[in-house]
Amino acid sequence: MEKESLYILGKKAQAGDEISLIKIIDRKRKMIEKYSYGDEDRYQFIIEKLIQGIKNYKF
Repeated sequence: MEKESLYILGKKAQAGDEISLIKIIDRKRKMIEKYSYGDEDRYQFIIEKLIQGIKNYKF
């Protein structure tokens, strides 16, 4: 199975596909962990902002 691009996943997530949203978060998990510095609250905050960014982005 070929990996879908982030653009396509973003379009699907914006349309309400939760699986696509989870796939985006999984792809960015290492970066999120790096910038959360081991703090669970920061980790959740970054994920929340990522979701808001995907929902508000103009594709």
